[in-house]
Amino acid sequence: MAMNAILPDFRGAPIEVRYRAELTDTAGNPAHAATYIPRRLIVLDEELLDSDTAGNKSEHDRILLHELFHFVWVRLGNPRRLAWEELLRQEWTARARGEAGWSAEWRKRLLTARDLAGRTRRWREYCCESFCDTAAWIYVGDNAEMTLAPGRGRRRREWFSRELATGWLAI
Repeated sequence: MAMNAILPDFRGAPIEVRYRAELTDTAGNPAHAATYIPRRLIVLDEELLDSDTAGNKSEHDRILLHELFHFVWVRLGNPRRLAWEELLRQEWTARARGEAGWSAEWRKRLLTARDLAGRTRRWREYCCESFCDTAAWIYVGDNAEMTLAPGRGRRRREWFSRELATGWLAI
C-alpha cells in the first residue's frame, strides 16, 4: 500500500483478502467490499484491481484499509469505542456536516436525535463506519470522499494519535 503515514503495527491472526466480480451487499446493491470478521476475510470487488493498473492505487488502498480497520474496531475495547462515540456526539451537537467517507456519510444522514440518545444499532454502525473511514483517510489520504470540515478532521486525527498511540493494534 502507498500510504501517507506510517501504518500501525497490526497484530493478530492472518486476514485473507479475496477479489470477486460484481460484488453486492445483502440488498443486492453494488459494493466495493465486504468484511467477514469471524472468518477473518475481506472480499474486494475485482474492479479495484483495474484501478491499480491505471495507476490509481489510492482507491484500492483506501477501501482495503477501511475494511482492515473493522477488525481493529471490534477489538478496540469499550472505553475507546465510547470515546470515539463522544467525539462524534460532539460533532452532531455542533451540527457538523460531512464525513471522512461515503460509508459513514450516508449513515449519518439517516440518524436522528433518538438514535444518539438510545445508542441504537443505527448509531453504533455509523460510529464504526466513521472510525473506519477516518482511519482510511488518515493513513491513505487523497480521499475525494472527505467532506468533513478541516477542523473536524484535525480533531479526529488528534484522537487517533492519542487513543491509538499504543505502538500496535489488535486485529
